[in-house]
Amino acid sequence: IGRINGKFTTPNWSPIRYIYGQVSQDELAGFYRDAFVGLVTPLRDGMNLVAKEFVACQINSPPGVLIVSPFAGAGETMHEALVCNPYEIAGAAEVIHRALTMPEDERILRMNYLRRREKVNDVNFWTKSFLSAMGSLFTPEDHDDVGSIMMPAVTIDDFDEYLSKYIGDTHKLALLLDYDGTLAPIAPHPDLAVIPIETKNVLQRLSNIPDVYIAIVSGRNVNNVKEMVGIEGITYAGNHGLEILHSDGTKFVHPMPKECQEKVVSLLSKLQERVCRDGAWVENKGALLTFHFREVPVHLRDDLEKQARQLVEEAGFKVGKAHCAIEAKPPVEWNKGRASIYILRTAFGVDWSERIRIIYVGDDVTDEDAMIALKGMAATFRVTTSNIIKTAAERRLPSTDSVLIMLKWIERHFSKRTPNIIDPTSYRRGSLAKAITKSVQMECEMSNLAQAIPQKKAFPNNDHDSD
Repeated sequence: IGRINGKFTTPNWSPIRYIYGQVSQDELAGFYRDAFVGLVTPLRDGMNLVAKEFVACQINSPPGVLIVSPFAGAGETMHEALVCNPYEIAGAAEVIHRALTMPEDERILRMNYLRRREKVNDVNFWTKSFLSAMGSLFTPEDHDDVGSIMMPAVTIDDFDEYLSKYIGDTHKLALLLDYDGTLAPIAPHPDLAVIPIETKNVLQRLSNIPDVYIAIVSGRNVNNVKEMVGIEGITYAGNHGLEILHSDGTKFVHPMPKECQEKVVSLLSKLQERVCRDGAWVENKGALLTFHFREVPVHLRDDLEKQARQLVEEAGFKVGKAHCAIEAKPPVEWNKGRASIYILRTAFGVDWSERIRIIYVGDDVTDEDAMIALKGMAATFRVTTSNIIKTAAERRLPSTDSVLIMLKWIERHFSKRTPNIIDPTSYRRGSLAKAITKSVQMECEMSNLAQAIPQKKAFPNNDHDSD
């Protein structure tokens, strides 16, 4: 604190105000309420109720952002908080910067979830859960649905344990899925990564269920991913969400700096000239480029990757890691996480978090952005065969086959429901909404016409009627 204040203090401002001494409860609550960021990063702690007190006092609009250490016990349940490892200095700086620059809608969303959980999990809840854990109070409803994060083998009945309770019998479901490595197995070339016919058929049937909304969120070009999946009436997001094609045909394209368009052409040329050899090649996705080196001999990969990374950084683009590839991403604050929130808000309205359940499934580091953004708000799955890979997902699925099994479980779960009247405003399914609206208008017109026509008796009493 002394070093920072000594370096940055001005005659009328000091960056850090260090309070050494006792603070009254009312004054402390005021600090919690007005703080834009709550930074609770102990190196080791049992529970740390400060994080919960901060959430309880966050009544301003827009609210602040909570940052917790993974070494604080509270961090295990406060999923919507940003996690900051105090031992990783550069990572801690990035998390603090993200908190200070977080968009207002995301801050509101995260804090609403945090506050709701603390209201439900009060002192009575904790007392009961402690006694239940000790075996002093044993009832079936005391058991939660938290199981192992490892799923080495999956059967369709395995999903009953945690998804059935999460989705319930009345909520709509938003299903957000990556393509490569999630729906389709990884292939040597993108054109060879074809979705299995059985998976496509299940997705097709799910897309016809009114309470299921499907979005494919991929790093591919949006037109390419739509062509590869080939299902109408669902949402497609390409280039990690920079392009989004809604189910009603409308399209969203994230604004790009004008100079980026010129730099993409220059960078593409440099990559092709300097590093496209020994089986390496560049995929032009329009808004971004992907340098593939899967077919390069293993002993040559590191050198080519290092050269490509340097070229991307020199051009002013962000470097993204993918399966045997690196991506040149434009310098805009947009990723699969922000795109997922945009898709959900556009499809279900500003209060989407109150009305739907969400499942997100992905297989690589680009999907981690979405898993972090949706943490605590969605059931997230990372498709990976490794049980030690670092992930923000709640659970792991071992293969694309296990994703198919999960999709079958979802179909089975919704097939047991009583059919509901379709609400055309529930989410964007353009053609269906138009059809229903037209049907309602026609019914109203027929009703008005019927009232205008003089009514005859059902059974007229005259000599010409034999019945």
